[in-house]
Amino acid sequence: MRPVRTIATLAFAATVGMLTPLAAPAWAAPDPTIRVSPSTVTAGDTVVVSGSVAPAPAGSECASGVTLLSRAFVHTHDFADVPAVYAAVEADGTFTVTTRIPRSKPAGTYTISGRCGGGNLGALANLVVRAAPTATTTPAPAAPSGTAPPATRPPVPAPTDAGQPTQPATPTADHLAGRWIIPGLVALGAGILAALGVWLLYRRQHPAA
Repeated sequence: MRPVRTIATLAFAATVGMLTPLAAPAWAAPDPTIRVSPSTVTAGDTVVVSGSVAPAPAGSECASGVTLLSRAFVHTHDFADVPAVYAAVEADGTFTVTTRIPRSKPAGTYTISGRCGGGNLGALANLVVRAAPTATTTPAPAAPSGTAPPATRPPVPAPTDAGQPTQPATPTADHLAGRWIIPGLVALGAGILAALGVWLLYRRQHPAA
């Protein structure tokens, strides 16, 4: 009986040893991770979000891509009213995506999470956003007090007959005639008035009979 019992014990141990590898996985699946670089940015800059998920069976949602969620992202796509960015998953379970933080995003600390296959990844990353600088206009420098503004020169008229020599003005015959006719007429009129006055005076002193 003892040899039979020993053989049965050995056979049972061998069977358990063969079934144990089939019941337990050959490797432990890594925990999902999410990373963001840089972790502190100014609104309007770009960030790189990367991480990894456990390799999933081909054709499943987690094997093709993950959805990253954060209120720091641009609101082009969303999930449950939270801005979302899609990242493709490589064969080894890693993913990487680049996105730009909107310039209008208020300063603060934002959480980045992920989903695939209808559930959360269970990993988080924090992103610190600084407010974008506001554009300012620089006023023109003011002139020192007591300094008069620069004088402006009046425009110099261009000569109309540029390049032509000027000729001296010579008195014409009409000009000379005008200079003597007018005084002559004035003198003649004065003489006529004087003679008329003498004649009237004479008639008054010697009236006709």
